[in-house]
Order: sequence, then structure tokens, then C-alpha cells
Amino acid sequence: MPIYACGDGKYRIGDGPCMYTSKPAAERAYVAYLAAEESSKNKRMIYGYKRLQQEVKDVDAKKGIVTGYFSAFNIKDSDGDIIRPGAFQKSINEWFPKGRIKHLLNHDPRQPLGKIMDLKEDAYGLYYESQIGKHNLGQDFIKMVESDLVKEHSIGFNVIKEQKGDSANELLDIKLFEGSSLTSWGANEYTPLLGMKGHDMHNRIERLKKLEKFVKSTDATDETIELLLLEIKQLNQLIEDMSSARAVVEAPVEQPKAEDDKVKQAIQLLIHKHF
Repeated sequence: MPIYACGDGKYRIGDGPCMYTSKPAAERAYVAYLAAEESSKNKRMIYGYKRLQQEVKDVDAKKGIVTGYFSAFNIKDSDGDIIRPGAFQKSINEWFPKGRIKHLLNHDPRQPLGKIMDLKEDAYGLYYESQIGKHNLGQDFIKMVESDLVKEHSIGFNVIKEQKGDSANELLDIKLFEGSSLTSWGANEYTPLLGMKGHDMHNRIERLKKLEKFVKSTDATDETIELLLLEIKQLNQLIEDMSSARAVVEAPVEQPKAEDDKVKQAIQLLIHKHF
């Protein structure tokens, strides 16, 4: 098993954070992970996701602490669901003290970001405070948060109790497995970008500017840079498709600014360099 001892007396799995208090605890977690992977392959472990367009609320880069919201209450989503206050309380009371609710990147159990230190419901939604690990992924995550690249959160869950209505389905009790911070990139170049609905051309170009600036100046790992370059490629294609669609519309279309054209040209150079 890829279990390693850390200098502080704790243990880690692979390149993950030093978060396990004993070697047996790390071994049990690894066995559970392998079992979950096998179940996922056999399509036996299925649960839902809900996205929230809510960036990280606050970050203390020196301490590695981030805060934000994994979910919001009383908002009807695209599935016609509304999560009501109290829906997470049972999971918070029963699962959270046992360390069973994880903070992941993009719902990937192979990419734990750190340990959730505080998880609670407030008037807005499901609030969290996490201690991000000192592993490579954790440090890259902090850098992306500081560069305003993490714009959404999501939950992995099962519905325990719901109440169907004429206009919406109310979720009253949710079994929470994990909360994820999302980066909007896909698993491969053919995966469509999610979470961009309702954004106009200007917002997409602004995100490309941020991505370009981050990729040019960051000391993040090659793996993170490659994933960000993948998002750049996807966004660039999306903008090209939108431009083509707008060209056939009869109504006058505002021409892109010269600055935006320069950004797109710079991004094209980045893509051709790395792909």
C-alpha cells in the first residue's frame, strides 16, 4: 500500500496530505478508496451532484485555510430542486465528526484538497472551513484561489427525504458524501465546459485573461498547468463557436475590442506551444 509516514507523526496516502493519525487509519482509508473505485466501475456507487456558482469566500494562504459555501438554501436549480434549511444537519451531526465528509477537487476521490475543520448550516447555506494540505495539489489549489480561478462549488450526495411540489422538488434530508471546489476544466479536450451558462462573451474573455496570466507567471506543477491549458483550449473553441453563431444573426453585433483580440491571439500561441 502507498502509505507513508510524515514528520509530524501522521500518515498520508500516496502524495496526499498528512491527515491520518495512525498507519491503520490510513490503510483503512486506502482500502475504502479502492472499494469505492471498484464500485464506481461497476456502476453500483451512484450519487448526485449539485453545483453552486459561489467562489471561495476567504483564503489565508499562509495558514492554508479556505472558507466558502458548498451549497445554498432556497434556490431552485436547473433540475427543479430546492435544498431547504436543515437538509444537511443529520450528515453534519453523524458523518462529519467521523471524518467521512471530504473536501475534493472536481468530485475526484484521488484529489483530496485537505481536511474540513468546520461544517455548518447558516442562513445562506452549507458553510465550510478547510485546512488545505501541503501536498502539491493543495498548494496549487491555494494559488488558483488567490488568482480568482476557483468560481464554483458542488456537493456529492444522496437524497434521503424529499417533497415533490407543483413547481419544485424540495430536498429535506440529504446524505452528504463530499463537497468539491470546481475549476471548470473537463476530463479531456472533448468534455464540454460546465458552469458557464449565462455568461456573455466578455466574461469568457475575462476568464481567459486570468488563465493566461496565471499560466505565464505561476510556479504550479506541470499537471495543474496542463489542465488549465486544456480549459484555455476549450474556452477558446467556445468563443470561436459563439462568434460564428453570432455572425449569422441579422441583428447588429458589437465588434470585439482590440484588447480582446490581442488576448485571443496570445492564447492561441499558448495553445500551439503546449498542444
